[in-house]
This record gives sequence, C-alpha cells and structure tokens, in this order.
Amino acid sequence: MPDHVTALPSLSCPGSRRRGDKLRAAIFDAVVDLLGSVGYGALTMEGVAAAARTGKASLYRRWPSKEDLVVDALTHRLPPLASPPETGSVRTDMLLLLTTMTATMNSPTGCALQALMCSAQRDREIVRSVHARVIEPRKQMMVAVLRRGAQRGEVRPDAVSMLVAEVGPAMVVHHWMTKGPPVARHSVEAIVDQVLMPLLRP
Repeated sequence: MPDHVTALPSLSCPGSRRRGDKLRAAIFDAVVDLLGSVGYGALTMEGVAAAARTGKASLYRRWPSKEDLVVDALTHRLPPLASPPETGSVRTDMLLLLTTMTATMNSPTGCALQALMCSAQRDREIVRSVHARVIEPRKQMMVAVLRRGAQRGEVRPDAVSMLVAEVGPAMVVHHWMTKGPPVARHSVEAIVDQVLMPLLRP
C-alpha cells in the first residue's frame, strides 16, 4: 500500500446547488427573461426550471401555478412599495413617482411586465392578478400624492380621483409603447408640466 493516496474528487459539489434566496433570485431572473422573450402564453414551469437550473418540483413546492410564480416574480423584481413621496410640492412628488416608474419600465422587469400585459389578453386571471398586486398599489400612491396636494391647496379637490391618477402613468406607458424604451426624463417632465399640472391646478 502506498504511504500517500491522492484524494479522489468528490462526486457531489455542495456549492453548486443554490438554495434559499439565491435559488429564488435565479428563478425570478428566469421568469423575467422568459416573459420578455417568449411571452406569458409560451412560458412554462418546465422552461423556468430549466433556465434557473433547478427541478420543476422545487417550483411547485413554492408556487402552485404559473400565475402565482409570475406575479410573485414581478412583485419582487419591481422597486419595493414605500410611503408616497412628500416633498411639499405636488409637482416634485409626481415627478418622483413617474421617474421611478419609467426607470422600472426601462429595465428588463418593465419590459417583461409590458410583454405580459400584451400577451396575456386571453388569460384574464393573470391580468387581474397583476393589476391587483402590482399595478393598483402603485396607482394608490399617486392618489395619495394628489390628496396631499389638495390639502395644501395645490390641487382641485375634484381632481383627487383614480381616473386623474391614471393619466400620468398611462401617458408614460403610451410613450413607451409608441416610441420604445428608454423613456427620457425630459419626456416625463413634459408630461408633468404640460399635462398634469394644468389638469390639477385650482
């Protein structure tokens, strides 16, 4: 017997298997990439698992359906919801919200969200889920900004409504879809100064 035996390479590689937050991040990255490239209809749990280099069973343990996985991925990839900005100026507050929105839309997550909304028209359930968990909470932040502006006398009381709150975001989305990303800051400023402020003034 030789005095020295070279250790054989281990057949297992503990560091190669991602778990916990690292695995979830890889899964969410795969969802965003696939939404942007193939759309919601062609996205499958099998495809996500393959792109994230994990097993399909690990997906189903966390998310019972493709819809749950996609909505959760978008929710975690978007900037976290915080308190609405309160700078003391309704113009500055709206500009901050819309600038954050355009930064998101210019990102891969924003492109994935747009692809989802465009390709999922036959699946109204996913559209409703995205509106309820992703879009609606962010619209409520704009309503809160308008309400504070009305309290300071900057905004007409009858302009504090969800309909008016949707104008700015809708124009940003329209700009994104007709002219393509990125949406420039000067375009956001023009929306605020030329459309929103005249609409809101007492």
